[in-house]
Amino acid sequence: MVKKERILSLTRIAVMGALLYTAQIALSFIPNIEIVTLLIVIFTKNLGREGTAACFVYVCLTSLTAGFGLWWFTYLVVWPLFSLLVYTLRRVENWFMWAVINGAFGLCFGALFAVPYIFVSPAYALTYWIGGIPFDIAHCIGNFAAALILGKALDHSFKYVLRTCFNLK
Repeated sequence: MVKKERILSLTRIAVMGALLYTAQIALSFIPNIEIVTLLIVIFTKNLGREGTAACFVYVCLTSLTAGFGLWWFTYLVVWPLFSLLVYTLRRVENWFMWAVINGAFGLCFGALFAVPYIFVSPAYALTYWIGGIPFDIAHCIGNFAAALILGKALDHSFKYVLRTCFNLK
């Protein structure tokens, strides 16, 4: 029975990682508007470590198609760290609060991406971050709106799938 549970867990991780990647690709034509952040919140709130593992699958899939660059290291750190933050706050049920958290993450995303460039050139890192602020604002607004509008319904739907398909919770 343990082997069956492990297989189900790995399957969930793979499907969630693929969903994250698909969601990112589906909205990639709109700069910095995405639902990956919201999906990570939903996956991690409901499945904990499996949600964090799905972040690594997402980063690997993205890297295979977009190539490996300096951005890859940031992705490898930022998405799982966000998932761990969500895990620490997993008991929060107020979706307005999650919208604020998602928006704040969107606003900080560019600054987090500038960190590796500090080692190349601090001036370049600052310029990179400042140049991206309009995109960070769009990211913030998009994340906030997505969580506020879709969060509760997607969370409820995900819980239904976990109950009916996996007999969880």
